[in-house]
Amino acid sequence: MGACAAALLGRLLGRIARLYRDIKGYVRILDAKSIARRMFVTNSFDGLLSALGVVLGSFIGGVTNPISYVGSVVGASFSMGFFSGFVATYLSERAERLRELRKTERVMAHPLRGSVYEKAAKMVPLYVALWSGIGAIALPTIGISPFIVAAFAGVKAPIPMLVYASAAIMVAELFMLGVYLGKVSGENVLVSGARLALIGLAAVAFFTLVSLVR
Repeated sequence: MGACAAALLGRLLGRIARLYRDIKGYVRILDAKSIARRMFVTNSFDGLLSALGVVLGSFIGGVTNPISYVGSVVGASFSMGFFSGFVATYLSERAERLRELRKTERVMAHPLRGSVYEKAAKMVPLYVALWSGIGAIALPTIGISPFIVAAFAGVKAPIPMLVYASAAIMVAELFMLGVYLGKVSGENVLVSGARLALIGLAAVAFFTLVSLVR
């Protein structure tokens, strides 16, 4: 029984490894890495700012239960990440790739059904959509880790401390996104990081001001 399970696991891992190699090849063929990178950064940025707004807005609204913060951010992030980030990106990217495939077929006056180009046109949208969805879900979830710890690990902490700890993590994530963009563009990574971090800090400053005059 153990040998059979090990053999099945080995075959499964082998298939996953082959699929991974195939997808990498398809991505190179269609030069899709830059598109996936843009979708990841864009959705990460949108997701982080949305999560920051939810956390700070909930705080101003007097929410005192850490689970409420977790539920609000995770719910919003999953909704945006799955339905918009993954599904919508997959459908739109698939349509564009198939359009390009049909155009190539007309130019070549030869069908490409079953070719590596058709396989790439069908697999690459999944790759792009996956990175798009990860960006919208993963970073905001990391950003609310103080609330997750407080809600599920039994750690007692004042809500204002959790709010600003979460906001600090999200601003740091924005900074790292900016650093990544700086590396991609060849710009000064610190300036690029500070540019995105300032947007997050501006949101924190605005909500803090609102809470003071409320």
